[in-house]
Amino acid sequence: MSHAKQNILQAQQEIQQHPRAILQVDNNRGNINLVVEFLSRRSDFNVLTACNGNDALKIALQHQPSVILMDINTPRLNGFEALAILRANPETIHIPVIALSSDAYPNDIRAGLEAGFYRYLTKPFVLTELMDSIDAALLYRVGV
Repeated sequence: MSHAKQNILQAQQEIQQHPRAILQVDNNRGNINLVVEFLSRRSDFNVLTACNGNDALKIALQHQPSVILMDINTPRLNGFEALAILRANPETIHIPVIALSSDAYPNDIRAGLEAGFYRYLTKPFVLTELMDSIDAALLYRVGV
């Protein structure tokens, strides 16, 4: 078994003992419900939701989620704007943010990664890829 796979398995064992907050940000209720239903299958996750960038920032400050799943096209503050604010705040700089977007052109993905998203997954995404990305992000700390 690879070293990376062992680290992920070890992290999964640790987080099952201490549930981690995952913040799902999307203005589409159907998308939120799909992701929440999928993530709720894991007892080690406590799923929080927000429908716009402003609410996401408030929840991130209050609950300090382990990972944020951020739709790029949210109202009030889009995903890029919200990410910039999260990165500028010492209280949230460490939170990995995974972009979930229907903007799937290579330039969109490159811009997202260059802006500081931990991963950039395009919709419709594969749920196992989402889970793998979350598990990897749980091992990662931005700015550390």
